[in-house]
Amino acid sequence: MRWQHSCQVVIGLAWAVMMPLALAEDAAPWVVTTQVSSIPTLRWHLTGTVQARHEIPLAFRLGGAIQERAVEIGDQVVAGQMLFRLDPRDVIQQQIAAEAMVASARAEMENAQRERERQTDLLRKKLVSQQDYDRATTTARAASEQLIAAQAALKQAVNAIAYATLTAPVAGVIVEVSGQHGQIVSAGQPLAVLAEAGAREIVVAVPEDRRASLPSTATAQPFSSTAMLPVTLRELAATADPLTRTWLARYQVDSAVGEQALHELPVAPALALGTTVTLHFAAPSTAPRLRVPLGAILEQGQGAVLWRIADGQVQPEPVTIVGIDGEFAEIQTTLAPGTPVVALGVDRLLPGQTVRVRAP
Repeated sequence: MRWQHSCQVVIGLAWAVMMPLALAEDAAPWVVTTQVSSIPTLRWHLTGTVQARHEIPLAFRLGGAIQERAVEIGDQVVAGQMLFRLDPRDVIQQQIAAEAMVASARAEMENAQRERERQTDLLRKKLVSQQDYDRATTTARAASEQLIAAQAALKQAVNAIAYATLTAPVAGVIVEVSGQHGQIVSAGQPLAVLAEAGAREIVVAVPEDRRASLPSTATAQPFSSTAMLPVTLRELAATADPLTRTWLARYQVDSAVGEQALHELPVAPALALGTTVTLHFAAPSTAPRLRVPLGAILEQGQGAVLWRIADGQVQPEPVTIVGIDGEFAEIQTTLAPGTPVVALGVDRLLPGQTVRVRAP
């Protein structure tokens, strides 16, 4: 009995010694850690099409019936090439009438000048009054002006015959045709659209939330091609499209690098009109953007904090939440990327508390 009692005493003393050590060990909780990480550069894209810098609507200067159509969509044309021709019979008759008016006005002017010369001779002999002479002079001057007007009308008639043929003002590609043989058209009515040869641009529709921060440079990737072409913003529309509520932006291929890259494309022509092109943008950033998992944020109504781990202890670090993306929170903080912080159980910690770190 004494031996059993002695053993119980020894065991009790040992337990009394080990209990504080066990309690101290249990007082340091296990925590899962993570790191403050940098957010990769934000990239986004828009899809657009290749268009000519200048697209010219083509129309006649006078009305009439289309007698001939000589182009189709996609035709390559040169400056001065005939595209449409109107029925010229009416303008030919106008020219004939104008020529007759010129002949009549010239005859009237010659007669008036002869009459003025006779009146001048009679006035010198004092056989007519000064009033008769002045009347003859005025008539001669009026006849001369009528001849000038008739000649101008004749020139207009000659021009009208030339206007009955619609020609290409510059070299380019016909991208739209609406005029048809036999169609009655009015002056100024568009019949085709000519894409001028030369500079090509990529036109994209910019959403309203991207308009204010639209980058001035981008990288263009033509459809079914691995080529990446540097492009620069040339023009951004001042008003939105009333239907889509987007702003049209026009990007031009950089002349130096772009031309060489165009020739290296496997498809020719490289950027044909209408080709689908994706513009890749990198959002500008003036400061590093950081993020942590949402579970690492402690928010108890006094501002968000992270628990920073240093020398086996946790310390609160105030942060500002900029935004939330899925399971991560974008933050502003003085902590450097790579700083270890507690990832889970942040509501059970106290400042300066000792913790044991468990890898995630």
